[in-house]
Amino acid sequence: MGSYPPPGPPPGYDPREQRRFFREQARAQRAAWRAQRDQFRYQMRSMRRGSVLGPIVLISIGVLFLLIQTGRIDHDRFWGWFGHWWPLLLVGAGVIVLLEWALDQYLLSDPERPAYRRSIGGGVFVLLVFLVMAGVFANHGLRPHSGPDTFFLPGFVLDQDSLDELFGDKHESDQSVDAAFPAGSSLAVVNPRGDVTVNGTSDDNRIHIALHKQIYSRTDSDADTRAQQFSPDVTTEGNAVTIKLPTLDGARGDLVISVPASAATTVTANRGDIHIASIKAPVATTANHGDIDLSGISGAATVHINGGGSSITAHAIDGGINIEGRAQDVTLSDIIGPVTVSGDVFGTTHLEHINGAIRFHTGRADFQLARLDGQAEIEHDAEISADQALGPVVVTTHNGNVTLDRAAGNIWVTDTNGTIDLTAAPTLGNITLEDRNGAIQVTLPEHGSFSVQADTRNGSIDTDFDLATHSSDSDKTLSGSVGAGGPLVHITTTNGDISVHKGDVAPLPLVLPAPPKITLVPPVPPAAPKHKPAAQ
Repeated sequence: MGSYPPPGPPPGYDPREQRRFFREQARAQRAAWRAQRDQFRYQMRSMRRGSVLGPIVLISIGVLFLLIQTGRIDHDRFWGWFGHWWPLLLVGAGVIVLLEWALDQYLLSDPERPAYRRSIGGGVFVLLVFLVMAGVFANHGLRPHSGPDTFFLPGFVLDQDSLDELFGDKHESDQSVDAAFPAGSSLAVVNPRGDVTVNGTSDDNRIHIALHKQIYSRTDSDADTRAQQFSPDVTTEGNAVTIKLPTLDGARGDLVISVPASAATTVTANRGDIHIASIKAPVATTANHGDIDLSGISGAATVHINGGGSSITAHAIDGGINIEGRAQDVTLSDIIGPVTVSGDVFGTTHLEHINGAIRFHTGRADFQLARLDGQAEIEHDAEISADQALGPVVVTTHNGNVTLDRAAGNIWVTDTNGTIDLTAAPTLGNITLEDRNGAIQVTLPEHGSFSVQADTRNGSIDTDFDLATHSSDSDKTLSGSVGAGGPLVHITTTNGDISVHKGDVAPLPLVLPAPPKITLVPPVPPAAPKHKPAAQ
């Protein structure tokens, strides 16, 4: 035991050198790990192939904006189309990715081909999200008829009334009210929820009110209590009679009112339709969410409508009509007096037999004329057609065809990316037709007297009249006089053909004969429903 060396570190051992060795070994391991990581990244990067989805989307956006900027596509029409069909963007993107995946599977089946993987890229994903948000906004934010109450489910409002209708039982009842109606009085009706029907058939100087109540409640006792509270409030102040229904959760009331025909009538309905007939006085209506139907009105009619999905129908109005707001369809017939439509019409406007000046003005088209003996239609895409229109006729539209058949007087039509087809009738006035990227066809009286000046670029000119034509490069002109000359027919287009034909049509009368007397049948109040006795 005495020969063993004393305990201690082995000879030549240096703790500092040992720690230094361990640190250098750790640094070498970290460097090797970084090199391995960089090599892996390089390999993955070399294996990655970008998708063609990004370039296709960017090229498509650039082409669309170029067409919009150059006027080939109307921006309002494009956003309306994009807001309706934007889900096709996701469908197209999915189809492109699927085709690329199928191509990769086919190419990678070759064992000699190096492996790779396809990547869409974060930028393309963000761009798609942005386009989806733009489509949703265009569908709901840019469409005036869409609001907070129609964003998710059109026609459904998430409020107490909707909850009562969804979870409560429907209870119906009827109430009748008669009151004196002083001679020369006016009528005002306010209904927050329900239809309003007013007819001027009362012949006893009284007002007759029939109220059909619909109460949504979970219990019969609560329904009875609400039905007692839900009664019309009839007040008379001077020569003004007001009928107002209270605002009550889960309650809807349809009013049928009979008044003397001489009563000037004003009706306001928040959620419900308005029907007014046989009133020989001015009529004013306001509907926020509902249709409006007017007939047999001997006085000026004023209409305010704020529901983009609602429609307006007016027939036999003697005094003209003024329509403002947002509507789906507008139908006007047998109107005596001026007609004005301004705001937004998202559907079709049909006009027929209008003995008065017409002014139709929306963001898509402007249409004016002095009288309409036939009929006219303005479609949602700003396509305009009219038959037997007396000028001055003024038409301005974009991306829509214009067809005027048997139009007389001064005519001025301006169009973009659409065709113009005019058949002029005596008495002929000055005619100006201007188009861009569209053909123009004109039919003029064979035995009339007028002058013609027509110009087109990148198009041809065809005429049945003996008029001089000239050509210079891509420009072609037609000029001359027919008969003794007279009104000027000026035609200009770009990238379109011009055709001037002969054709005699019957002239339009300067004064229309008196319209026949119209007898209207007043609407019949709804029959009272049969009630089942409540279970005890």
